[in-house]
Amino acid sequence: MKTRILLAIAFLTPMAGWAVDPVPMDVKLGLWETTLNNQTDIASMIPAEALARLTPEQRAKMEAAMAGRGGRGTATRHCVTRETMNEAFSSANIGSKEQTCTRTFVTSTGSKQVIHIECTSATMKTSGDVQVEVINRENTKGSMVMTSQGGRGGNVKMEWTTKWLGADCGDVGQKKN
Repeated sequence: MKTRILLAIAFLTPMAGWAVDPVPMDVKLGLWETTLNNQTDIASMIPAEALARLTPEQRAKMEAAMAGRGGRGTATRHCVTRETMNEAFSSANIGSKEQTCTRTFVTSTGSKQVIHIECTSATMKTSGDVQVEVINRENTKGSMVMTSQGGRGGNVKMEWTTKWLGADCGDVGQKKN
């Protein structure tokens, strides 16, 4: 769930300017593909006393298993319309039932967005920054670095690229009845 919310923020942040800022990102509407590279600091998510009990072989095996998780090199497709952009961040408060997140635009231009995000839940506080840059109207790149305290805690770093595939989204993003 947490990764899904972060991925939604990561992809939709390039378009967030349309929702609340008079300077929209200069990108095309239509079908986009996002390629995500999630780099999670596994050691910071596991209590030090638990790591200390692992043999070097056990720790290496655990890190190898975790390396395959978290969206390294995964590609997803999204239909981006004016409506989806307006809905994505129509309020300064974002998040879910379990957590409340707020965002603050640090920089907002047609070619760059820098957004500070803070999320709180009953057991955890997460904060960090999202940066998105328009390479051209059909390509963007971005990164997000978040630090969590409480709960399992840890650090998450995501980098991604997005590319426009065409104006027609086909059935991508259509609501299923």
